[in-house]
Amino acid sequence: MYEVYGMVDGRAVMVDEIKGNVWINMIRPTEEEIMEVVTKLRVSRDCIAAALDDEEGSRLEIQNDYSLILIDAPATEIRNQREEYTTYPLSITITSNAIVTVCLQNIFAISSLMTGKVKPINTINVEKHTRFALQILFRVALQYQNHLKLIEKKRMAIEASIRNSTQRNDLFELHELESNLVYFKTSLSMNLSVVDRLSKQFKFITEPDDRDLMEDVSIETNQALEMTMTYSEIIKGTRQLVESDINNSLASVMKFLTSITLIISIPTMLSGIFGMNFSVIPLAGYDWGFWAMIAVMVISVVFGIEYLRKRNMWR
Repeated sequence: MYEVYGMVDGRAVMVDEIKGNVWINMIRPTEEEIMEVVTKLRVSRDCIAAALDDEEGSRLEIQNDYSLILIDAPATEIRNQREEYTTYPLSITITSNAIVTVCLQNIFAISSLMTGKVKPINTINVEKHTRFALQILFRVALQYQNHLKLIEKKRMAIEASIRNSTQRNDLFELHELESNLVYFKTSLSMNLSVVDRLSKQFKFITEPDDRDLMEDVSIETNQALEMTMTYSEIIKGTRQLVESDINNSLASVMKFLTSITLIISIPTMLSGIFGMNFSVIPLAGYDWGFWAMIAVMVISVVFGIEYLRKRNMWR
């Protein structure tokens, strides 16, 4: 599907047709929709369909008839019955009379421009193609930071829970968070290289306000990358803490089972000795001999437990 937006009375509103100075937002478009836009804008199909390959890398293309900015934008998806974070390619194609955004999923950085959830809708102007593209890049960087803050909150919740008891699910959740940060780190590194290249295109960025916005995009993208690297190290340390706690719990269980085995072996050994088929067995000729041996076993077990407890070998 795709939607077309134009400026009416200083506001970006949806229009019915593709005409001069419009914004075309395409989400998982069909081949017919791609060819329709390609025909009306007279651009290459490859630049419109570049973002439809989820393995496509970020890049920047400056041509005579169009400019293509391809980056990775953050999004959410359901993995292992939980909401996790990932990235999808987002292409921004700028022509002389239109700007086209294409993505496989509905990206919040794009949808917020239409709904005005981040800033008033009248703060954007689709007729200023360069500035509008930079505003998208700026909001993509901010969205990375928002997702990173949510990841850090999840990590802190897991760290708080393991103070009471450690579960195997905590380890799996930390692994998922660490995987999310790997996606973010790779994507942000490539995005930052695109932003750096774009900042050096003086023919593309001509107005002073656009230059200031370009610097903000570079700062926010670099900050998102630094946050990703910092949180990645923190989560790595938390995961090692969980692993160590699980190993310590296992060692405590094995220690207790070993102690129980040693204690049980005492009455087993005594009963084995007195159960031998010999004619002369101590206390065998007395009626109270059986109870005497039970008493000896109990006393031996109590002394054995006390011996292990003094040497910190019991439980």
